[in-house]
Amino acid sequence: MKGAKNTLRKFFLWQTALALTIGTAVPSFATTLVEFSVPQFQKQFALREPEIQKLGTYDLALVIDKSASMTYRLNQRNAPVQKPDIVAQEIPTPVAVDPSESITRWEWCKNQAANLANQIRKVLPSGLKISMFSNNYNSYSDVDGGKVETLFNEVEPSGGTHVSKVLAHHFDEYFARRDANGGHTKPLLLAMITDGAPEDTYRTKEEIIRATKQMKSSDEILVAILQVGNDRRAPKILASLDEGLVGQGAQNAKYDIVEVKTFAEIKKQGLAKTLANLVTRDHVASVPQGSQEQQESQELQSKIAHN
Repeated sequence: MKGAKNTLRKFFLWQTALALTIGTAVPSFATTLVEFSVPQFQKQFALREPEIQKLGTYDLALVIDKSASMTYRLNQRNAPVQKPDIVAQEIPTPVAVDPSESITRWEWCKNQAANLANQIRKVLPSGLKISMFSNNYNSYSDVDGGKVETLFNEVEPSGGTHVSKVLAHHFDEYFARRDANGGHTKPLLLAMITDGAPEDTYRTKEEIIRATKQMKSSDEILVAILQVGNDRRAPKILASLDEGLVGQGAQNAKYDIVEVKTFAEIKKQGLAKTLANLVTRDHVASVPQGSQEQQESQELQSKIAHN
């Protein structure tokens, strides 16, 4: 019996060492260990009490990309790269792999979403709202930390990156709730995690602009677009959603409600901490520069017309 226990113990230690060395054996265990079990990472990803309370003042919705490329590893480029031929009998030196980089983007999202739900459960006891999108989308309510893993395991990423419809769903749901409650409702924090750029970029911009025109104040909605992985094409397009929508004219956004974070920024502190940093700095969506007086004049004229 003692010999069997020692054998089992040796096997477990061997699996652990292998996972931490090459990042391929037992990837979920390696990820959990690296991201959430090592003390330095626990401290790095842990929310402080004021951050937890601040997140609790928002209606929090996670909108997660479930396109086919979410099955790629974190350190894998979206566009396949042709491998060079091996010359003669030379054997290339193996490159050390960080276990946290060897998991898929989908697994990373699962771990981070569960961590977020667990940390804020006392201020959002009913759980998170989670939507998953590709060619279409599905929305789920009351998702606590225990349900996150089940939900992710049941979904197989496939299809493209179509964002506009799921954004419209959450915007419309928020405005309906706001109007039904006479304006007394939590502001919306919509955190969209994607590994690429929207294939329906124009319609996505339209939906964001449409939402800003229904807002009554600049702090009603914050859209955090968070990149996962290292698609080099995504930052430029995502930045256009952050910086290119506001300006003078009827076709532009009333407020700047979008914040974009690269994966290089997010992986240093994790999803929960990234969102906490966005809301605890008292983010206020900005009014297009140089058009404040014009906007106030238009709002005054509108009030007069309705009276």
